[in-house]
Order: sequence, then C-alpha cells, then structure tokens
Amino acid sequence: MGEIDEDLYQDLKAALFERIKDREAAVRVQAATALCRLQSADTDIDPADGKTILQKLMWVLQHDTSAARDLDAINRRVVYLKPLTDLQDFRLLTFEQRSNVLKWGLNDRDPLVRKAAAKMLSTKWIQQANNNLIEFLERLEILNAGVADIAESVLNAFFTERMDIINEITFDAEFWKHLTPESVFLAKVFIKFLQSNNNLDERLDEVLPEVTAHAINLEYYWDMYHSASEEDKAEYEFIISQLLETCMCLDYADEVGRRKVFELLRDILKSSDIINDHLSRIIRLFRLISSDERDFTRTMIEIISDIQEQLNPFELLEESPAKKSKLDNVDESTVSSSPQRSLSPSVNDGHIRLKCLSICKSMLENSQESFTKNSNLYGLLNDLIVPAVQNSDTTLREIGLHCLGLCCTLDRELAQHNTALFIHCIKCGHDELKIKALMILFDLLMTYGLQTVTAHLDSPDEMKEVLEYCLDDNNDEVQALAAEGISKLMLTQRLKDESLLRLLVLLYFLPVSDEPNIKVQQCLSYFFPAYSFSSLENQKAMAAVTISALNEVCNMHSDLKSYETMINPLQISDMLADWTDPRKLAKLHIENLYEDETDMTTPGVLAEQALESVLESTGHKRKTMLHFVLKLYLDKVDKARLKKIRSLIERINTEQPIKESMIRNAYSKLLKKIEDILKDESDEISRAEEETQTPLVNEDDIATQDDIATQDDMATQDDAATQENMSSEDDDIATQE
Repeated sequence: MGEIDEDLYQDLKAALFERIKDREAAVRVQAATALCRLQSADTDIDPADGKTILQKLMWVLQHDTSAARDLDAINRRVVYLKPLTDLQDFRLLTFEQRSNVLKWGLNDRDPLVRKAAAKMLSTKWIQQANNNLIEFLERLEILNAGVADIAESVLNAFFTERMDIINEITFDAEFWKHLTPESVFLAKVFIKFLQSNNNLDERLDEVLPEVTAHAINLEYYWDMYHSASEEDKAEYEFIISQLLETCMCLDYADEVGRRKVFELLRDILKSSDIINDHLSRIIRLFRLISSDERDFTRTMIEIISDIQEQLNPFELLEESPAKKSKLDNVDESTVSSSPQRSLSPSVNDGHIRLKCLSICKSMLENSQESFTKNSNLYGLLNDLIVPAVQNSDTTLREIGLHCLGLCCTLDRELAQHNTALFIHCIKCGHDELKIKALMILFDLLMTYGLQTVTAHLDSPDEMKEVLEYCLDDNNDEVQALAAEGISKLMLTQRLKDESLLRLLVLLYFLPVSDEPNIKVQQCLSYFFPAYSFSSLENQKAMAAVTISALNEVCNMHSDLKSYETMINPLQISDMLADWTDPRKLAKLHIENLYEDETDMTTPGVLAEQALESVLESTGHKRKTMLHFVLKLYLDKVDKARLKKIRSLIERINTEQPIKESMIRNAYSKLLKKIEDILKDESDEISRAEEETQTPLVNEDDIATQDDIATQDDMATQDDAATQENMSSEDDDIATQE
C-alpha cells in the first residue's frame, strides 16, 4: 500500500465507499473486499470493539434495520426472526428506527413477514416491557406525531397473535377514573378489536362501558383539560380524543345515555377552545347518534347559529340579508384578490367564523343527501359559505372554497354553476388555493363526469387547458396532484383524452436537473401498466400516443443539458412496447368472455408507424425506433399488415441500410420470421382449400358415375324381373285354384 500515491489512494477509497452502496450485490462484494485489502496490516484494530472492517461490515449488515425494506421477502422476514428478536431491549433502537420497523413489518405485503413481525412483538418485545401492555405503549411514545396509528396496528397484531390474553383484560370503574394516554389508548383499541370480531361479542359486552357512565367520564376529563397546565394539556387532549373514539363503539339504544352524550357534545362543540381534532370526531359522533341526516344537519345548523351570535354586531349588520349573494353570482375576482372590508373583523370574530366553517365542513363531509332533499343547507350556503369565499382573509377563503366544493358534490346544478369559479381559482389563486380548487375539480369530475361539469363553460376545451396548465406547473405538489387526478379519471373511464395521456408519458420521462418529483413518479409508475393492461380500449389509446411520445422523448434526449439526467430512450421504448403488448391484457376468470380482448392488431400498427419514422429520421431517434420494432409482438399480426412491415424493412435496407451489425442481424431474423409466418399462413389456406375440394373417401374405393348409373339400371331391371316372376307365380296359383 505504501507504493500507492496518496491522492490515488484517497480517490480509490472514496470510489469504493460509493460502490459499497451499489444496487448490484456483486459490485458491493467486490467493493467490500477491496476495502479490506486497503486496510493496512500494521493498522491498530479499534480497541473499543476489536473488529476489522470486514467484521464491522458484517455486524452492520446483520443489524441494519433498513434490511426490513429489502426486495427479497425472505431477507425481510429474517430481520424480524433474528436480529430484532435478539435485541436485549428494543429501546436500543432510535425512536425513528422503532417506528419504521414496526410500520414496515406489520404492513408488509408478504403474510410471512407480517407474521414474523407480530410474533417478535408478542413474544420478545413484550417481555422486555415486563409483559405489561401499558409499559410497552409508554416505550413506543404514542403521544408523538404519527405513532398512534402504528401503535394501533401493533396492538391489533398482538391481540391476534395472543388470543389467550383476551379474557384477562378488564376495565373497571377505577380504571376509567385514572386514565393515562397509554391506558385509554389500550382500552379504545381493545374495544375496537372486539367489535371487529363477531366471535367476541360476549367479551365486548363485558368490557364496553355504559353510555351514561362514559359520558360522565368524558365530561370529567374535559373539565380536567380546562384546568390543566400547558405541560399537561397535550395528554388530556389525547385522552379526550380516545374517549370520543370509544364513544363511536357504544350502544345508543339507551335513550337517557344518548341524550346525556348529545348535550355534552353540544356544549363541547360550542366551547371556544375546542381543537380541530376533537371537532371532527364530535361531528362524526353527532351523525351516529342522530335519527337521520336531516336531524343531523338541523342540529349542526342550530349549533352554528348559536356560535354566530357571539360575532361582533357590526359584522352581523355588514352581512345583512340584503347584501348576501347567491352562489351562482359569486364574483370571481374577489376569490383571488379581494379588497379589504371597511370594517375588518376582530381576531375573535375571525376565530368564530373559522370555527363555524370548520363545523360546516365536517358536517358536509358526513352528509350524502342532495340540497333538494335537505333544503336546510341552502341557508347555510348563502349565510356562511358564500361570504367566506368572498372574504379577503386567506384562511377563511380557503376553507370557504372547500365547503363550496363539498356542497357541489351534493348538488349537480351547483357544480355546473361554480366550475368556472374553481377554474379561475386554479389560474389566478396562490398555491394553497390552487391546490384546494384542483382537488375540488377532480372530485366533481369523478362524481358527475366531464360532460356534465363542463356544461356551463364558455368552451368545452377549457377544462382540458386547465389540466394541461397544472401538469406544467412549477409547484411540485400541484403537478403531482394534477397527475394523480388525471390518472384516476382515466383509470375509471371518466376522462378520455389522448393529448393528456401523451403529456403524462412525457412528464414521466422528463429530464430533471435536481431531484425528480417523487410523487409524480410513484403515481405514474403504477398508472401506466394498470391503465394499459386493464382493457383493450385503454391499450389502443396508449398505442395511439406511443410513436409521437417516443419521437418527443428522443428530441428531449438530444437536447439534454450537461446538468440534466434522463432515462435512455432505448429503455423508454422497451417500456412502451411492454405497455402496448396485447398478451398482457388483464384476463377475466371466464376465458374469452369478451372477444375484442383478443385483438392483436396494435403491435402491427405500431411497427408500421415506427418503421415509417425510421425512414424519416437519423441518429439516436432512428436507432430507438429500430430497437422499438424489435420489441413488439408480431406473431399474430394480420397478413396484410405483415406484408406492409416486410416492405418497409426491405425499403430501409435498400434506401438507408442499417449499419449496426447486431441490429442488422436482428432485422434479418425478423424478416425471416415474417416470411415463415406468411408461408405458414399460405400453407394453411391451401390445405383448407384442398380439404373443401377433396372427397372424404379414396377414389380407388368408389365407382365412377357411369358405373353407378349402370348398376342402378341393372338393379332396376332385376327388380322388374322379380316382380314379373312373382306376378306369374300368383297367376299360376290362381289358375290351379
């Protein structure tokens, strides 16, 4: 090692460290071996652990939690069976590592991996918490953001794996009086688990609290929340949210208890310090205990009216009925940039309005009846939602637009009248408003369809233009939302547009200078195969844009800047050929249920178009098109199309011969294959014609027509003679008598 230049040594070491993370296993092995060789023999081993580089590397690989995301299901399973199980205390893992391995293992697509993760939890990790579920939850730190969902999956997996402890868990009156975040969470998950299993109904009846008693407990902890210090408020907020979730599991046949819960929830909802997390749960609970949807909306409107009474009287005067606008007369200019009001609302009034709109939003999210069946909503629309959309305050305007969108999903005519408003928000609004309006627009398109939504627009192409505009937006979130929305509409046949499909293809392969838009990539990686293989109609739509998209991709690649990266067009052509392969169409359980699913014309059409493009192009584009044709499945293409393809290949060989030997040989084989297919087809036609003309028996075994006629005449004469003899014999008998 001493003979190697220091700069070369450092460059070599840096390169090897890069290759140690290579995606190819063979490369990683060679890099690790090389690093071991670079280690000087006289270098002191780290006294802390006494391990060489190779030993350290093996230890890291064995204890690396990222292996739980390995592509191989066996490797993922081994992580939970060995290294994670052998941990003396799972708190040795960081909080992030703990959360990740639990989330990955319990949600793995392979059932064996999920079972291994559940077994690890229910046997080893629970022992490290002294077989105490509450202590186990404390170590998971469920108050941290996003951990509650993971912890719920953990407990469900634990209960499923350890059914033996189901009868050991009890919640007495003393338990409900001394709740902690961990204990109330355990109670909620356990009750929901019992409720989801029909075989455990008796056990559910034993642990489920009475409605009245539960309402009293909820009221007690609500009062404790108000009197708690700032440090303890987070814990009481969590306890209240879990108690509200538990309320969803109770039996409200007890009218006294139902009324108690109803009055308590109404008081909590009117409270000025209610948080959004509690608000949404309370409104879902109101929907559950209401007799029907009209009763539910009437209750919500009454509560909103009571809250609005707290508004500044000047504000109420300013929004008198004479100044209220109807929905279809909302001034679009006020949505994007409205002037300040003469009387700006106070901070308290703004908070009250925001709360009313939040209640309204949650109410509409839990409603299904149209406005014609529930006329109470019209007043709320004109009194609360429309003024919010016209408000200069950004937050009020956004939530008002959200409420307006929810109203439109309940009423077709409302949606038609306000589509132009949502399009205006997309074109002129700030990013948050643009995202909100785009989400609403996709919901309406999914609910009613393109033709209905665009019925009142000045031009039917206006919707297409705004979608193209969003796909080209500089904001990654807007672009991802547009790609996802268009993909869903196309998958459900709500939208059929080849130009938008072509834009999605180009967006997927677009050159990038920095990090690509991961959300767009993930969405389209699923969309293109799912869309192309779901039906023949979709695959033909994909084929219709393939050649033009491939041409454009080649142009983008030729104009690539030094700082940009892009997939090679040859790889892109492989993907496009795969998506347009008719053999990969989704098959139904009953074979050949739809005859049109067996159509094999698509590859032939694409091959013809690509070869025509070869005659007109040069360089990398020509090479890409030639490569693309070789990837197409042409065995079942009709005879006329194959002859056309053969003619084009021969023309290419004559006018613009292929220089690359590999491609030239491949096309020679393709020509021979086409000749064989055409010859086999001609032979089959000839055999079929011969079979229709050839008699079913050998000529040597049958008589000629003349022989048949002679035999018939002889048979006739014999019959006549026989009859004559019989007549003579009858006459003789008669004479004798």
